[in-house]
Amino acid sequence: MSNPSFNTEEFKSRFLSTLENQCGVSMSQRLLVAVSGGADSVALLHLLVKAGFDCMVAHCNFSLRGAESDEDELYVRQLCSHLNVVCNVNHFDTKGYAAQKGVSIEMAARELRYQWFHELMQTENISLVATGHHGNDAIESFFLNLARGTGIKGLTGIAWRRGKVIRPLLFARSSEIITYCEAHKLKYCSDSTNTDVTILRNKIRHQIIPLFEQINPSFFHAMQYNMGFLKEVSEVFSNEIDAFKEQFVAATDEEYLIPISKVKDYPQKKSLLFEVLNPYGFNGAVIDEVIKGLEGIPGRQYFSDTHRLVRDRYNLILTRIIPDQKNSFYIQAGETEIIEPLKLKIRLFDKEPDFQFSTNPKVAHFDAELVDFPLELRKWRKGDSFQPLGMSGFKKLSDFFINEKYSLVQKENIWLLISNNDIIWIVGKRMDNRYKVSQSTKRILEVSIV
Repeated sequence: MSNPSFNTEEFKSRFLSTLENQCGVSMSQRLLVAVSGGADSVALLHLLVKAGFDCMVAHCNFSLRGAESDEDELYVRQLCSHLNVVCNVNHFDTKGYAAQKGVSIEMAARELRYQWFHELMQTENISLVATGHHGNDAIESFFLNLARGTGIKGLTGIAWRRGKVIRPLLFARSSEIITYCEAHKLKYCSDSTNTDVTILRNKIRHQIIPLFEQINPSFFHAMQYNMGFLKEVSEVFSNEIDAFKEQFVAATDEEYLIPISKVKDYPQKKSLLFEVLNPYGFNGAVIDEVIKGLEGIPGRQYFSDTHRLVRDRYNLILTRIIPDQKNSFYIQAGETEIIEPLKLKIRLFDKEPDFQFSTNPKVAHFDAELVDFPLELRKWRKGDSFQPLGMSGFKKLSDFFINEKYSLVQKENIWLLISNNDIIWIVGKRMDNRYKVSQSTKRILEVSIV
């Protein structure tokens, strides 16, 4: 054994205590165990099985290391057979998925395995998935995030439990896990890529952390303390940010409004905006530009891969980027319903003597004889004008939007209903006076937002 002072029973006791107290696991719960074949996941499975937990194994073959990947799979199958545990194996085209999604190989592998884990948990009625992440992994993640730039959450290591994923070996050093395997004569696989120091995590593992351990032999425990302390600080700070969002930030299905005046008044603007915007892909450099733009003129825009932030008159407006959104759609004669870009119902009926105009802005009634199909739904264009209901003169849409105090995002989300190149309805907002139902109207076209 590599560590003669290692106490197997004490290690098991710490493991079971962690399962119960940090991970919130009870013996009645069925667990899916992610087993790669490495020492950490092999030890995890062995500990759980010997403790009497009902386990099922999931092994991912990412097809990245040729014969080595297949050897890992074979060993995991043999281990599961020896421990009398059901083994599920899935082969992934990881490189193909990464190319299709435009993500790194590491991110592709992560997405693929957790998607599959979720499917297995649903079909097999499993409540939690256990992974073999250990204390050294948490320290490496700390330095990775520190190197890349992160908020305070990124310096808290790896969570014992997040949602349905538990990591009950975070208390342990990697050397303790290897010693446990040796004590129980458990073979394990070694990933040849783990020694490649051109990979940042490996550089941290093999070159940077050993230097800290030379400086402080108790570096592992010091980092456990530091990350635990930072976790508590992060929770205090998160509560402060949540209170700000609850009090000042307005959210709808389409946009997220952050009041500029409140951001200006906040002493720690960068920390505030980082915590609010980073989950949507905005990094520190972009957030610096946002802060500079708080004193600028409205209209400036900032982008992440998935979202856009607009500096409006009074708010920072956050919206999701919708790729390749069409700008025009058509409603043919005889159609009674459309679902794109809006869900609309279309109805033609004879005008009755007791007909009443709708006061619901989501319903519009037109003189059917004045409307020609196909109708067009499109976005507004510079120079568009219409005759607002109740008015005799024309009004530019740009002026209408100003009068209604529409933000840039609200204007972009507006759809117009067009007949014969005339705007007959700013959908959900205002009809055109020329197409209204009058005393001479015989048939009515009703268009309603569902």
